[in-house]
Amino acid sequence: MNVDSTKTLMIRELTNDDRELTINWANGDVSRLLHFWLRDNCPQLRHATTKHRTVETSSIPSDVRPASAVVNADGDIEITWAHDSHRSAFTARWLRDNDYSNGARYVPDSPKLWDASIGSAMPEASYPRLTSDDHARLMFLNGFIAYGVGVLRDVPCVPGTVLEVAGLLGEVRSTSWGTVFDVVSMEDANSLAYTNLPLVTHTDEGYRDPAPTVQLQHFLRADATGGASTLVDGFKIAEDMRRNAPEQFARLANTMLDFHFADETAEHSARGPIITLHPDGSIKAIRYSNHSALPFLLPPDQMEAFYEAYLTFATMRESEAYQLRLEMGAGDLYIVDNHRVLHGRTGFSSGGARHLQSCYIERDELISRRTVLERTR
Repeated sequence: MNVDSTKTLMIRELTNDDRELTINWANGDVSRLLHFWLRDNCPQLRHATTKHRTVETSSIPSDVRPASAVVNADGDIEITWAHDSHRSAFTARWLRDNDYSNGARYVPDSPKLWDASIGSAMPEASYPRLTSDDHARLMFLNGFIAYGVGVLRDVPCVPGTVLEVAGLLGEVRSTSWGTVFDVVSMEDANSLAYTNLPLVTHTDEGYRDPAPTVQLQHFLRADATGGASTLVDGFKIAEDMRRNAPEQFARLANTMLDFHFADETAEHSARGPIITLHPDGSIKAIRYSNHSALPFLLPPDQMEAFYEAYLTFATMRESEAYQLRLEMGAGDLYIVDNHRVLHGRTGFSSGGARHLQSCYIERDELISRRTVLERTR
């Protein structure tokens, strides 16, 4: 540790008032931390294994304050609380790392936006290596979380293998389609996916709440001519609209649409905007399922303007500038973040065999697998 970092962790003086503890650090920084916040985050009132609180925040007296606060021989802060004489000990390192008064904040993974020029940046790996090399699996998961897309090669062309891949990366979500569903051409199809017609890019299951978060598509046979997979980063389109057409972006983020699906054994409905935002304005999800959207029922003075915004998004998603086309062969598998990446395909000939198997996993479990790999390494 160099001199500057040593001073960063040295406490020169503590002062108290009715509301907060003020820490004067040796390097000149000042931290102001609420008494209530300090008691709520007492390390001695956290479970030893889970690190979860063992005391309910609402049970803490609103006027909680220290009877004393001192710097101990190790340079850490010890507080004795006036109302119950409980003692809390905070390391200088923890206080620095969690000093909200000087800007400490949790930083989520930032998506890396992409378009048709993504090239070699797209995460890609050999499946057998992922099963035997934790580092390779970690790198693939890091790439997928950043880009929302990835391709695996050399996946055995055995029915049901997609569930094996899914189990390696997360936990399978079962729907009315089952845990795994086959995508083949058939007569009297109940979905366009089961024809040889082109599929414009879309997110899956817009009529479910919540919609599945991650989809895997495994190619068992791909003998037909055509049928290239088309992938589009919906976050990229949305951010470009925010910059170049902010009023249209706002309409897609603030207008609720209704989506619906029904067949002989199931019926589903869901509501949501095309673009869902986090409270801080960052993009949380894309829900674009044109085929399952019910007729728009908006006030007359909003209908035309909404269609303009909707068609702007629709045109961009089919543009060559945004659309990545992948020629997928037998043994290939792609994985997409279904709350971000739109997927589709070009049309293909009816003369060759084409068989895909697909399933869903949930993104939170995939992120957990990544985090555990990072921790164990």
